[in-house]
This record gives sequence, C-alpha cells and structure tokens, in this order.
Amino acid sequence: MRDEWLKFKKYPHIGKPLTSNKDIAWVRRYVMNPEKIAEHKFVPLLHRTLSQRKYRPQKDALKNKSGKRQRTVGSKKERHIYFPSHLDSIIYSYYNHLLTIAYEKYLEEKPYGSVAVAYRKIPIGDGESGNKCNIEFAFEAFEFIERNKDRKLSVIVADVTSFFDNLNHRLLHRQWKRILNRENLPDDHYTIYKSLVDSKYVNENELFKRFQHKLIIERFKPNDISQKELKRKRVGKIYNMRQENVVAFCEKDEFFEEATDLIRVDKPYKSSIRKSQDKEEKKGIPQGTPISATLANIYMLDFDERVHAEIISSKRKAYYQRYSDDLIIVCDRTDEDYFYRLIQQEIEVKASLEIQSEKTKIYRYELNHDSEFKGGIVENGSVNTNKQLEYLGFQYDGSKVRVKTAGFSKFYRTMKRSFRRGAHFAKAAHIPSDSLFETRLYKRFTHIGAKRRLKWLPDTNAPSGYSRSTQVDWGNFISYLNKANHIMKEINKDEAIANQAKKIWNHFHKIKESTYKEIPKKR
Repeated sequence: MRDEWLKFKKYPHIGKPLTSNKDIAWVRRYVMNPEKIAEHKFVPLLHRTLSQRKYRPQKDALKNKSGKRQRTVGSKKERHIYFPSHLDSIIYSYYNHLLTIAYEKYLEEKPYGSVAVAYRKIPIGDGESGNKCNIEFAFEAFEFIERNKDRKLSVIVADVTSFFDNLNHRLLHRQWKRILNRENLPDDHYTIYKSLVDSKYVNENELFKRFQHKLIIERFKPNDISQKELKRKRVGKIYNMRQENVVAFCEKDEFFEEATDLIRVDKPYKSSIRKSQDKEEKKGIPQGTPISATLANIYMLDFDERVHAEIISSKRKAYYQRYSDDLIIVCDRTDEDYFYRLIQQEIEVKASLEIQSEKTKIYRYELNHDSEFKGGIVENGSVNTNKQLEYLGFQYDGSKVRVKTAGFSKFYRTMKRSFRRGAHFAKAAHIPSDSLFETRLYKRFTHIGAKRRLKWLPDTNAPSGYSRSTQVDWGNFISYLNKANHIMKEINKDEAIANQAKKIWNHFHKIKESTYKEIPKKR
C-alpha cells in the first residue's frame, strides 16, 4: 500500500511530471532522507490568482416570490494560490505528515485539543467510519445552542484578516520547535521553513507566454494506445492547456537557463534593504502548499489555549471552535462584550494578527413570549431578524438549519457554465440537438450522480473494456446535501435541507431547455 503522503500531482509545472511506476521508489528514498532534504533546492512556486464574484442582496430591493431580495454583483474576491513543483509538493506532503503526527501527539493531553477542527482527521465516532467534515463541525456549534435555549445567547462569528499572508515568521519558527520538542529545528525542517518564509514564485501567465511555443504535452504513441510519450507543442491560449494535455511548461534546466527573470519575491530578504526601501517586516507563508494548513494550526496554539481557558472557566459556560481563520463563540448575553474584546486583543497578542472588524458578526437569540427561540444579527444596537446566523456554509434561525442560498447560487452558476460549454462544443462539432452530452450533465448536477461508489476505469484487458478501481467517485453537490440533511435532521426534526434540494431538478431542466434552443436543430 502506498504511503498516503506520496501522491503524484498532475498539474503542469516547471519540470517533467513524476509517474507512479517509474519514479515512486527513488522519490520515497529521496524525500525520507533528512540529509538530502537539508540540501534540497526548491523550484519557484507557480502563482495563480483565483477570482470569485460576490453577489449581495440590496437592502431596499423588492422581494421575489420566495421572499428574498434582489442581488447585485459586488466586488470580486481574489485568492492567491501557490503550487509547488511535483517533487517539492511531495516533500511538503511528507513533512506535513510528520508535523501532523507531532501536532496530534502534542494535543493529546491538552484541554484545548479539540477546538481547532480544520485540516485534521477527527473520527466521527459512535460506530461510524470516516472523519468529520464541515457539516459535523457546524452541527456541533448549532447543537450547543440547541441545548442552551433556556439562556439568552450571543453568537460571535469572526474572521482573521489575510490569515496566511500575515503569519509572523518568528512565532511560526517558535511554534514549530515547540511541536517537535526541540531547542533548534533540525536541518531538514529548517530548510522547509526557509523555503516557505523566503518563498519565490513565478506568475503562471508569464511562464505560459515564455514557453507557449514549446510546451511539454503527453500523447499516445502511434499505433500503440498502451504507451504514452512526451512531445513539444505550441498552445495558443492558456485555457487550452488541459485540452491539449500539457504536463509541463518546460524542463527544470530550461527554466533556469532561459527564464530566471520571471522569478518574483514579495519582499526583500534582508532587513537592511527593507528599511532602506521603507518596506514592512517580512511575514506570511504561501497558501496552497500541502504543509500550509497544518502550519496554520500550529501557529494558533497560544490563541486557542488562551480563548479555551476563558471558555471553560467556572464563571462562563460558553463554546469555542476555530475552523482555520473562521472562529465561533457562543456565550451568555452578559459575556458578549467580554469575549468580543478578548478575541480582538488576544489575536494580536498571541498571534500577531487582526480580526476583520467588518466581517465580525454578532447574533442574539432568546425565547420570546410564545416560547419560540428567535433572534438575528445585531445591527446598530438592535436585532435584525431578517439576517440569521451563518457558519461553515449553513444558516441557523433558532429552530432550523439550512444550507446557505449562496451555496445553491454558486452551484447553479456552475451548472449554467457547463451547459454553455456543452452548447459551444455541440455547435463547433455540428452535433445535433439530441446530443448535448446529457449523461455527463445529469451525473454532475442531479441525483443520478449523487451516489458515492468506486470508479470504473478503462482497461483493455477486461472483457467490457473497463475494470473496477480503488478510486472513489465522491458524488456531487446533492451528495453533500443528502449528508447534511441526515446530520442536521437531529436539530431540524424534518427534511428541511432535502426540501431545499428538490428545486434542483426543475432548475436543471429549465437550463437544459433554454440551452437546446441555442443549438441548430437536427435535419
């Protein structure tokens, strides 16, 4: 059985890709050799900017039939992701594996060991297999509220400002040593640390333009589909790379001979240079490497310890959970100001970070005169019941848990794009209107593809041409809704989330019908 950390990546990068059969032996020997890693030279990261449109409801807009206000397109949210080269990625994965073991062992006897839930394998328990995900974590927070409906509760939901970009390097170094129980970082660990805090990167678009005339692609050998070979080819547009099966931008030696001018750094390394250029102190680690998430949890140890100590104090019966840079506190109304100030102060003292004040939201809930547990968000000193508690993709109104409408909106936008893509290729290939790649669309966007099962992969030796693999088809968005409905049913006492999913089938066919009208009719 292959080590869990030893997974070959398929995205194009600098250098030829690794293959599972040919390279697995030497890669394992190299990565697990501390002396080799201590001397390893990391390839610049590949930088990509991901943009996501935000839709926000207008306060004064008219409501539709569902009682929801019209939404407008807001500013785009940009995320900067950094991809390591194939070998570097496995190195990071292996050391992430080592740090995860050390982190979990460190937390075994700590009272605050359960408050950080993101990027960890926490067993579901109660006789069920698998690990918890955001659904179970959200349920735990809502369940605490459900158990304490006899109290006047406040819920604080906060977000850390540019979390990964602002991690203090000295604190990260100190916490790394703390987890390993070492006075100094071992040479191999220090090399990993330096590669992150002094990270170099190359913008993906610039790298493509430099090598687009000779990108490395993978093709089947002529007259032999069982064998593949690497070739050079020009690709006109960057979004055609996947279609052309591009596996690398260039050779590693090629890059350092022809393109070192593309290497970027956000801040100068030397403090003297930074001071002369009036630049701030270096901080942050790249988001996207296999080790970044675990390091973020390790970094927040002091903050988690401090907040949890106040949570479990005899004077205050409260609840605290942190999912990466999102945190939630449920407390008595009388402790609302105390905990709000606590997280604002301690995040700066213990982690050298800041809480985004504009994204920090406070909700209040209590029993009304009809013994109904009601409330909403606090705005301008009063409770707005039109806005309910939102956490980890769910909305809670005091009695029911539902999936946020934003999740459905994103799903429908993806659905529309897939239909438009199908129509585009149908038109280009002059495919008649009865051939809109329906099987693929039904599997991706309806209950037909919601069942989780083992994949069947092409196999020339099998009688059917396919054989059952060990890879799992994890279903689709409806699979997620079904799981959420099952877990949240204990709170909802009904099929509230399943009822949300019922609209998907009709929505799918409306988009399908309108898309067919764009394709030439079969003659």
